[in-house]
Amino acid sequence: MNTNHPDAESKPQAKPGPAETATSRSGEPLPGPEKRLLDRVRNWVDVFPWLRLVRVCRVAGGPVWVGHTLMVMVVWLVGWSLIGDTSLASIEPTSMRTVASLAVSTTACPSDGVVALPGILIGGGVAGASGWRNWMKILWTILIWLPTSMGLVRVGSLLTGGRDMPSYLGTFRVVFGRLRGALLIVILPSLVASLFWLVAVGLIWVSARLGGAAGGANWISWVTLPIVFPALVVAAVLVLGGRFAVPLALAAWMIESEPDPIDSLSRGYEYTLRRLPQLVLLVVVALLISSVVVLGFVGVSSVGLALADSFGGSHVPAEYSVAILPAVIGVMLLWSMIGGIYLLLRQSAGGQEVEDLAVESDHWKSPKLPSVQTQ
Repeated sequence: MNTNHPDAESKPQAKPGPAETATSRSGEPLPGPEKRLLDRVRNWVDVFPWLRLVRVCRVAGGPVWVGHTLMVMVVWLVGWSLIGDTSLASIEPTSMRTVASLAVSTTACPSDGVVALPGILIGGGVAGASGWRNWMKILWTILIWLPTSMGLVRVGSLLTGGRDMPSYLGTFRVVFGRLRGALLIVILPSLVASLFWLVAVGLIWVSARLGGAAGGANWISWVTLPIVFPALVVAAVLVLGGRFAVPLALAAWMIESEPDPIDSLSRGYEYTLRRLPQLVLLVVVALLISSVVVLGFVGVSSVGLALADSFGGSHVPAEYSVAILPAVIGVMLLWSMIGGIYLLLRQSAGGQEVEDLAVESDHWKSPKLPSVQTQ
């Protein structure tokens, strides 16, 4: 038999040999299954998407962002005390409930001031003055905190997406370029809720005036029920849902490639109403992660105050700044986590990857050194 046939030569004989070594994307071999299991964190964040929120804690280690937020907090507290005709010392600096929650919730949902509207319109004296002061506090909070909130939301989104810490000046260039749209996002839900609320309150007032001795249980109230009931429900959904939808809308406004205020609000309310259980779980996880960092800064604040008191002197501004440091870190992390939560909800709703961001971090990187040519 002729073994020199061309077909026989073209087919190499299979020889037993070692198994092919798996390689990574860079071409380097992966020695063993253990390396394959732990080679990339992305394998774990695909199973536990909330692990990406741990990256957001890096914002608490940025001296520029901590200093900026601390300055904003001090200015806001001084204005808050002046509007409320109280002393700055009466505001508990270490109370996260009275400091951090007010700075976040009032900016996210200014419609809380609607509650004081009847006292302003028909009341007088102390009630009327208190109502106007509430509105002034709300406007002051939005004026002071909105730009910083926008910047922190953008930082949190980029960190969640695996980007570098963005530059301070580059972030605020984007913030001030989109400030008018952010104001519309914050104010529009409260404005629309107020319109529905006024319709419901007007019809209730008419029913009470024309109902006679029967009071509220009269034929006019039953006739106006098909209008009053949906108006109250819509206003309640806009007010309550706005506490989550407005921050998510700010995140969409700050990171989407072609931002639009109305589209951002629709995204915020859609993620809030249709994915409420997932949103609540992510918020709980974000609070737990943030609490670890905040507790660390509580210890830093306690040690700092002890060091300040050990010398016998008193430097009130410095001590107050050290005392409110945990609240500052809490506000920073809460707003930054909102950006990460938005990306996770967007991935769940539309399948878009968390790392798929159409914005750059604008992080400055040193240029490469020129090559030295040897002769």
